[in-house]
Amino acid sequence: MLPVIDPAASNTAPKHHPGVPVLPLPFPPAVPSLPGIRVPDTFPERLGALLALLNGVTRIDWTGSGARAGRSVPSGGGAYPGEVYVATGSGLFHYLPSAHALELLGGVDLRGDLTRALDRPPVQQPEFMVLITSRLDANLGRYGPFGHRLQALDTGVLTGQALTLLESAGAAPMAHARFVDEELGRLLGLDSRAEHVHAVVTARSPGAIAPGASLLRRRTARCGFEPAPVPLGSLLTVLEEASRPLPLDHAAPVGCDVYVVAQRVSGLAPGCHRREARTGRLVPVDGDVTPRGLFPPGGPGELAGFEAACAVLVTGDYEAGYPLYGDRWYRMLNLRAGVVGQRIGLAAARAGLGAGLRCDVETAAADAALSACPDRTTLFAALLGQERGSGAPACHLSVRSREAGRKGAP
Repeated sequence: MLPVIDPAASNTAPKHHPGVPVLPLPFPPAVPSLPGIRVPDTFPERLGALLALLNGVTRIDWTGSGARAGRSVPSGGGAYPGEVYVATGSGLFHYLPSAHALELLGGVDLRGDLTRALDRPPVQQPEFMVLITSRLDANLGRYGPFGHRLQALDTGVLTGQALTLLESAGAAPMAHARFVDEELGRLLGLDSRAEHVHAVVTARSPGAIAPGASLLRRRTARCGFEPAPVPLGSLLTVLEEASRPLPLDHAAPVGCDVYVVAQRVSGLAPGCHRREARTGRLVPVDGDVTPRGLFPPGGPGELAGFEAACAVLVTGDYEAGYPLYGDRWYRMLNLRAGVVGQRIGLAAARAGLGAGLRCDVETAAADAALSACPDRTTLFAALLGQERGSGAPACHLSVRSREAGRKGAP
């Protein structure tokens, strides 16, 4: 059963640092939405595009009677507990998504000190570092202790987005989950009772981000799915992308295995299937479970599962990593799962499918479908299908919209 959730409780507001210098980034950000659009090759433009696609406001969704600012990554309950800090040779900065600006926390180059706090630092000092933190009370008022799990998954999604963007920018990134927490917190000036560093991404200086429409098209399918089948080939392409090796600073005793609960997939029988890591084949393990049955009855997850073509279950083994990494393994495993979830969302957009990452899975029901692997537990589910068209983004903050504004277009 899911914990008791208080929908009336509000999430904690995003963090900012009153009184520090604020450096506006180019706005609208030079987002590479279409092939052939040249992103200016200057560092402010490149950094602005990277941060906007990492954790910024990239779209406006018209839903119901108002407009909602759409972020570039999903977050459990829309809490967005993650904060993004950037370290370069010019100093340490904190990113403000709402203003698309950087807060200058200090003009001293801290990259050497930050790198020495890593358990496995890169051979050469990184030119660019992204530090992802989590505000501990960001969603606990609404979700209670369950909020800690959502925060760990959110960290993984942000880490996966950073890796994708920096890889696209030719920066050869590496994600770090093992480091001296207290030292990194001290260097960032964090209150340890309120905020912790959860992940660090080291990289070379990023160039221009390669055009990739899926970076902007990825969005949560809030308006649901059309109850229509999807081709098996499209699903296999999504799973292949999600299962690529992860550039992380640690080896996992057991990775995040992927299962598919099929409902409307052309060429695939309904039921639960395990993806074989070596061949990519989907092997049946349970024919009775449906995506709808993975969620508590009467809730939004049950309706979304009924409409979706399939559910992709990302699973892990909590017990396998504790002997190696201790309690930190909980955060490390969910970070891995979040990276996989982010890849599923981007690959689904590339395949023309809608996606929805959901943590409100009835874990006992989902794990029962994994009876062939009793040591596995479900970390979250990604629903896939043909998204309903009424929820398409109304306005992209892209080069196209900027040029339209210059010409006086509405």
